[in-house]
Amino acid sequence: MARILDLTWRTLPTLAPYYEFPKDDRGVTQYRALRGPEYMRAMRALAVDLGVVILDHSQALELLQRADGSIAGARGQRRQRHSPYTVRGGAVVLATGGYAFKSRLLGGQNNTGDGHVMAVEAGAELSGLEFSNFYSIAAARTTMTRTMSYASARYFDVDGQELDIPSGPDNARAIGRALLNGPLFCRLDRMPEDIRAHLSRISPNVPLVFDRLGINPYEDRFEVTLTAEGTVRGSGGLRIVDEDCGTSVRGLFAAGDAATREWVAGAVSGGGAVNSSWALSSVQWAARAAAKRARRTGPRADDPARAIGQSGLRPSRRARDLDPAEIIREAQREILPYDKSLFRQGATMSTSLGRLDGLWDEITEGLSSEGDGAVAAREAAAVVATARWSHIAALAREESRGMHVREDAPDTALNGMRAESVLGSSARHCDLVAVQIGTTARVVTPGRARVQFVSRRSRIREA
Repeated sequence: MARILDLTWRTLPTLAPYYEFPKDDRGVTQYRALRGPEYMRAMRALAVDLGVVILDHSQALELLQRADGSIAGARGQRRQRHSPYTVRGGAVVLATGGYAFKSRLLGGQNNTGDGHVMAVEAGAELSGLEFSNFYSIAAARTTMTRTMSYASARYFDVDGQELDIPSGPDNARAIGRALLNGPLFCRLDRMPEDIRAHLSRISPNVPLVFDRLGINPYEDRFEVTLTAEGTVRGSGGLRIVDEDCGTSVRGLFAAGDAATREWVAGAVSGGGAVNSSWALSSVQWAARAAAKRARRTGPRADDPARAIGQSGLRPSRRARDLDPAEIIREAQREILPYDKSLFRQGATMSTSLGRLDGLWDEITEGLSSEGDGAVAAREAAAVVATARWSHIAALAREESRGMHVREDAPDTALNGMRAESVLGSSARHCDLVAVQIGTTARVVTPGRARVQFVSRRSRIREA
């Protein structure tokens, strides 16, 4: 934590030539309160000035791997040119974001976990994926998942009866229980006047949505819902093995939401705050380490390397006519409902996992793609993979901790369960072979996620 805060404090002001930071009443610049679109525009301008080549609308599809297991680059598809691309490098940094199951999270439709799949195909480990069931409130039929405005909201049922739902950021479970009983409505009449006055500057998209809907949120009751944010506001991701954000695969580094944030956010995460600092800091550590490795090993441009993508790209059996959009819808039915992820129970998750296992078999055996179609196929594979992993990790952690709450195991264990959960993998088809929490490991047969428990003190590695 100290390293993150220190690096953020020292480096964020260097963005001032590209970003208009706010000033206080005395005219002193405040290096905080970054707004996403403006921040991305500033970072792009900085990168361009540094001579970075940016490929727009060019999704990465798979990693390149040398015979010694090290990563040699990546391959993807340039959708605007309808052509593939390949980038060779001495190291790769995965900054592909978290995953949110295509839940219509604001700005998150491309956060499908493709980077996680690419890394696991190379043999990387995952950690903390049980902490992937964060839900944010939003006005119904919108993507505006900015929760600050709801800090002092009041809630009502369909008949206008006010419900006893607590205020604050930690009320998703209370809201979820109310939604299981029927439509839920909200009014923001208790929002302080000073926040109302500054809302359009702090979060300009929030009032814009209400204006477009013709809603006065301070006087009108409006329908609300909960949107799954997965690991975007959860904390799990690719397991990092050192202070440079290296993964368990040589030459592969992870940054931002693609990497686990357990060591700085624990089992409860969210948006902004330490999560923003982690994104800013981790990418610097990963990039420096990747550059150092590339300088040390040399370009190795002539070393043979193969593209290792499997699911959605190279089926293990005869290709079938499978619809990526329908695959995603089927997976969402097993991971998005509140009674399957927000209110977790072993039996329910096991049933969903069995269905996801069957869907995964269909993908790995028969989903094939080429050209621009590879992007949709790869996203479908990633949504199914991340849904499976989330359930597997949640089943393995037989306790409640942070956002991971088991209805059938409500207590927090006082033993090694507090340790990180490590999901080991087999590179072939991205199948998990073991889940370890503390000193207890669960053996997993590829394609099926429930077999037996074994006691081990050594960390699970690639099998």
